[in-house]
Amino acid sequence: MTSPSLANSAAHAELLAKFLHPRMIAEHVFSGGGTCMHSSIKSMIPGLRFAGRALTVKTAPGYNRRCLEALARADKGDVIVISAGGPAEVAVWGGMVHWNASRKGLAGVVMDGMMRDTAECRTSGSSIPLFALGQVPAIAGFGTPTSGTLGEPIVCGGAPVRTGDLIYGDDDGVVVVPWEQVETVLDLALKSIAFDDKEMAWVESGREVVDLLAMLWDPDGTKYKERKFRWAQSDSLDPI
Repeated sequence: MTSPSLANSAAHAELLAKFLHPRMIAEHVFSGGGTCMHSSIKSMIPGLRFAGRALTVKTAPGYNRRCLEALARADKGDVIVISAGGPAEVAVWGGMVHWNASRKGLAGVVMDGMMRDTAECRTSGSSIPLFALGQVPAIAGFGTPTSGTLGEPIVCGGAPVRTGDLIYGDDDGVVVVPWEQVETVLDLALKSIAFDDKEMAWVESGREVVDLLAMLWDPDGTKYKERKFRWAQSDSLDPI
């Protein structure tokens, strides 16, 4: 089994904090080079967002033994990501476990499976972000000591995830970034935010977004991203 230790360092924490820029959204992380999980995975506690490193779990629907093991091994700031077998009538995550995850300071929990105790999870004042396919009343049980995996590569919501990858989530969805690509994705995401800010200034100056597109779009469209970032970094609203 792959070690679940993520060897979090001050440098890693600094990188993760930059993904919580006040203007950062899932689209920025995706456009920077991340992979979106399926849109069926939704925030169960709307209004919360997170960025953290994945600790992966694979389990059968309704069985939470590996989830409990992951919670025991997770560090503050980690994200437990659970490949839970898709839609089901039984849950792998509930209120007491989520309270414990919040108490330990995890960044979030993501699963392509079901959760329960929705009201309990939502009404806790210190609750952390929780993303799932939906909610059901029941759980199947713990499962056997040999069922599932912890720390191994998984697929969650159609996206490949490895322990240590960056996971970003907000009300729009969840995005996965391989850790070795984090700095590149962050750079592009922050450039997109700068472009958005300048686009607002463009509109406030009395011009239309469609005119901005016409200005930045090269004849075949292949240089649009490079042109928009160059314009965003310039000191003027005038055409590049």
